[in-house]
Amino acid sequence: MTGSGGSLDRWDRDERYQQLVELAPDGILVHDGERIVLANAAAVLLAGAASREELAGLPIDAILHPPYLKSVQLQLTNGICPAGDAPPVRDTLHRLDGAEVEVEVRAVAFVDHGRLSAHLIIRDITERLAAEETARQMEERVRQAQRLETVGALAGGVAHEVNNMMGVVVGIGGFLLQDERLPEDCLVDVRKVVHAAERAAAVSRQLLTFSRRAPHQPRVVDLCDVVLGTEPVVRRLLGEERMLTIEACAVLPVWIDPTQLEQVVVNLALNARDAMGAGGVLTLLAAEQALPHGATAADGAAIPPGAYATLVVRDTGVGMDAETRGRVFEPFFTTKPIGQGTGLGLPAVEGVIRQHNGFITVESEPWVGTTFTLRLPILPISELVEEPDLPPRPAVDATPTGATVLVVDDEAAVRDIVARSLTRGGFRPMLAADGGEALELVDRDGPPRLVITDVMMPGIGGAELARRLKARWPAMPIIFMSGYSADELELQNLPGFEGGLLEKPFSPDDLVARATAALSRRESPERHGGPIRP
Repeated sequence: MTGSGGSLDRWDRDERYQQLVELAPDGILVHDGERIVLANAAAVLLAGAASREELAGLPIDAILHPPYLKSVQLQLTNGICPAGDAPPVRDTLHRLDGAEVEVEVRAVAFVDHGRLSAHLIIRDITERLAAEETARQMEERVRQAQRLETVGALAGGVAHEVNNMMGVVVGIGGFLLQDERLPEDCLVDVRKVVHAAERAAAVSRQLLTFSRRAPHQPRVVDLCDVVLGTEPVVRRLLGEERMLTIEACAVLPVWIDPTQLEQVVVNLALNARDAMGAGGVLTLLAAEQALPHGATAADGAAIPPGAYATLVVRDTGVGMDAETRGRVFEPFFTTKPIGQGTGLGLPAVEGVIRQHNGFITVESEPWVGTTFTLRLPILPISELVEEPDLPPRPAVDATPTGATVLVVDDEAAVRDIVARSLTRGGFRPMLAADGGEALELVDRDGPPRLVITDVMMPGIGGAELARRLKARWPAMPIIFMSGYSADELELQNLPGFEGGLLEKPFSPDDLVARATAALSRRESPERHGGPIRP
């Protein structure tokens, strides 16, 4: 090593020290308080120099700005031998080619032939910082997922309670609308009350969709067919001032609730409409897309490599900045004025896609527009079975007079509404507050013709009640009432039930029609395992 006088020659003569320095994986520099007097191979490479000579003689602040060395420099200037090492400190190394490298520097002051010098150990921490950033992002994603799960559980619970209460409002409103004694001017007010209750129920359904507790009936459908089927609705939403382009030619079988898929398209179209002025263009593109290397979803989840049925929804609207883009799926977040948005449309979209094992990504820049890309697992075309055109079901002439219906719900107001609705429909209701009380009634008075029960109740819930009743009377029709999802039944591996799920809130007429239909499909009494009450 040459240059800068005798100091370099002195280091060259110490072969063992030179060997240790050269073999060190970290960069090593020695300077005498004014200039660099030694650099190992790692330091030369780290600094972007072609040789040691490029570094030798340079002032240390040519590549480092070490405020942490002030104490060492002070020691060097005052001729004070330090008592120990300075702790490692993060710094930025300015390479000779102009690039910058994040490093960690440890400074050690020592005496060299009566002259105090500084020994610098420089470690490239670029990879470590990248790993720490990745870990931080993963931790943040986990926290975000936990927050969303908590919000989802809370939203589901709130929506369930809201649906219960809205069911009471809609039910009583239905009774009042059928009351011939009520003046017409009062009926107008009642209709407004019922309309408001239905709007509240719609918001609660969005909450349930976001929390993945919304009732849904998935089946194999053609993504392209569903998207094309939404064209009339989307065109009406956009109005005459905006254009719609749809490209959907191939057959793309997917497993999803078609009604929820239609709602996804509508929600995204509404979002696009509000972002575009006159002349805006909304494009819907349904196609198969291969991801050979996978991708990353909007929530940070890894999208595995493979082929996907993809729906692209692209608008030419105002777009979003990075901060807004990062919050679009956050529940209740909205950029719209108060009263013009609930902040649940896009979270509901994400909830539907996640509920069906799909992924969603978003790309947007201010004044460039926004693109939402929805990916669902693509199924073999052989699984797409066209439903045959069934002959119309014969109308049910009349409700079996006085048929006994067991109504089970832990909410007294809901029980009252259901009982009044059934009584008006010609049924004979018997009421229970939970599954335990229902079983006691059945043991005492015998089995009913039909059971209508809430799913989630304290003690013996609707699912367990149904299992016990089905064990004794396999053909007994059961209707579930719930603001939650049919998944609540699927998770418990229960068989299908004739009456299905009655989503809250429901009108008195809907309830009576469902009960009548369930009884019309009942099996013969001999197969019930015992006599059934009239």
